[in-house]
Amino acid sequence: MQTDMTGKVALVTGGAGGIGEFICERLAQAGGTVLMLDVDSSKADQTLNRLRDRLGDTAQRVQFVLGDLNDLQATDQLAQDLVKRHGAIDVLINNACINPLGPLDEAGIEEFERTQRINSHSGFVLARAIVPSMKKKGAGWIVNIASITFNGGWGDFVPYVHSKGAIVGMTRSMARELGPFNIRVNAISPGAIPTELERQVWAHKLEEYTQFILDHQSLKRRIEPQEIAQTVHYLCCEASSGITGQNLSVDGGWWMH
Repeated sequence: MQTDMTGKVALVTGGAGGIGEFICERLAQAGGTVLMLDVDSSKADQTLNRLRDRLGDTAQRVQFVLGDLNDLQATDQLAQDLVKRHGAIDVLINNACINPLGPLDEAGIEEFERTQRINSHSGFVLARAIVPSMKKKGAGWIVNIASITFNGGWGDFVPYVHSKGAIVGMTRSMARELGPFNIRVNAISPGAIPTELERQVWAHKLEEYTQFILDHQSLKRRIEPQEIAQTVHYLCCEASSGITGQNLSVDGGWWMH
């Protein structure tokens, strides 16, 4: 099956850390030109240094793009500029997110709106600006990063889960509309993935948290960020040519539909 991405341009939001870093790495390894969009330039510099250590000259395929997804008008203009600069964006990975935690009755309205703008609304804005270039080329791939929290089972996540539910709905609707143009749209719902953010949030009880995850997964090991990146790559190449409109759980068998 064809998995080479040579000649394709991929835009990865939230690419300067966590799962996004490994998505950028994987797509660059496959031959793609990767636009790593993030709001934090200092964090991006550190990520690019790590990619140079791991990839050598291949890391040159990864280019940092500064952008704030909380500003939807600026995001729209940025996407249009990137399409003009590169001729087309072949692959869009809507990965960026924030995850405020707390009880529903303590959530602020601005915090809720910001979560929706960054986690889901920006994906709509980017797709809206980029899809015309995909239609012109007669092909395109969009992967939206959702979450297993959409399946329920957690409290104190309402703004975040609201945004991830919107992503799943957007995936299905876009897949239906864009399929006739040979544009495939899918979502991935990662399970609990070990990242630096996880280590910071759960540092006070990391062992207990890890055991909770393994108790719920069918596979008794942690699912690594590289495995999400591998799945993204699979959904962005001809190896998955018949798949669109799906929400694929990569969670070690935590939730089974």
